[in-house]
Amino acid sequence: MQSVTRVFVAVVAAALPLIGLASLLLRSQLDPHFENYRAHFVVFGIVGGVALILGYAAGEAANRRGDARVLLLSLAFMATGGFLGLHALGTQQVLFTKEYSGFMVAIPVGLLVSAVFAAASAFVDVRPGFAAALIRRRSLLRVSVLAAMVVWFVWTVTELPPLSGQSGEAATDTLVATMAVVGTIIYAVSAARYWLIFRDRRNLLAAAVIACFLLLSEALVGVAVTGERKWHASWWEWHGLIVTAYLIIGFAARREWRDERFRPLYLPTTRERRQEISVLFGDLVGFTGFSERATPADVGAMLNTYWGAAAPLLTRRYGGEVEKFIGDSIVAVFNGRGDQPDHAERAARAALALQQRFAALAERHPDWPRMRVGVNSGEAVVQEIGGHGLVAYPLVGDTVNTGARLESLAPAGGVLIGAETYGQLPDGAVVERRSGLRAKGKQDALEAYVLFALP
Repeated sequence: MQSVTRVFVAVVAAALPLIGLASLLLRSQLDPHFENYRAHFVVFGIVGGVALILGYAAGEAANRRGDARVLLLSLAFMATGGFLGLHALGTQQVLFTKEYSGFMVAIPVGLLVSAVFAAASAFVDVRPGFAAALIRRRSLLRVSVLAAMVVWFVWTVTELPPLSGQSGEAATDTLVATMAVVGTIIYAVSAARYWLIFRDRRNLLAAAVIACFLLLSEALVGVAVTGERKWHASWWEWHGLIVTAYLIIGFAARREWRDERFRPLYLPTTRERRQEISVLFGDLVGFTGFSERATPADVGAMLNTYWGAAAPLLTRRYGGEVEKFIGDSIVAVFNGRGDQPDHAERAARAALALQQRFAALAERHPDWPRMRVGVNSGEAVVQEIGGHGLVAYPLVGDTVNTGARLESLAPAGGVLIGAETYGQLPDGAVVERRSGLRAKGKQDALEAYVLFALP
């Protein structure tokens, strides 16, 4: 009985904006004219900026964790925010002396584009393979959304057809009305799908997404029915629904742990998945003895120099992810998001480049310890651990453990790779086979190769 009551209350609350809109339209005395260009410019410019910031933040979370749902949500936020900003930018008598059709219809256009991404985020878990493909193309998707805004701006100010004629930002013709109807349906369906997601994993952020989509759906209803009542209360209302939608999302995201604000929306495959990876372990030989001889400041300077050279080399040059520094050790992962089919070669080349860079540093500092590197490839499990305050996504499994053991068996200044890594290298790799290696905690002997060069 309580659940039925809650659903009833939720439905009534969701319908209140539409009830208010109907009241304004049916009783003209409730729909006064309020014309303020500067208020329009400032309010909707700020809200557009907030939506863009939310989109950027969600995009960074999606990029960091490889989550397709949050990626698609970030694109939805960016589309709404960008086109809302264009709408504000084109406010008459602020930056432009005339009204441009493209700026006036920017909101329904942006909301429709956003609705497509919203629906994709709601149903992306149905096809796991589709999610992986989206993550591989994440940069292209973000650039495409930004490019669409630039193109719309240029198209608008040059007044190319069909934006060369007069048009209002509400439904003045069949095209805008059709966009409003289609967008309304898509947002409503997306909200319904997110309700199922929320029911399985109840959290504030998922509820906020539902509320956001419902408000945006109702805003498009306002676009479809308010006609040319520009600057009237009914016109301001559907603008206000968009503002409210993103205030709710911003509030909910603000309440989450700052390092993982969008974690409640992550796909199950982000929280736990099997992944073919290559892992690189590096460790400084003789670090303890060096620490005894040197001052703490000298030890810190040495580590900062080594890791300051290693991090950009691994990430920027070879596309790996530095998972962590542990004192004098470093751990890096390749293909953590499933978008590097050549991960074994990347890891091997990174290891050789790392040793070359460290050898040059050691020549200038003969008393510094040398590094040994182990690389291994195979299947691992990415597993979410922790909760509010600290969340980590470590790789676990025998592939990772064996990589650590190979590092401990590697020669100082050298690279020792596992058999699986060697099998994925191009022909012509210069190696020296090491058979029958015994590693701590491993029952069977290891077969490995000291790597000297790659073609």
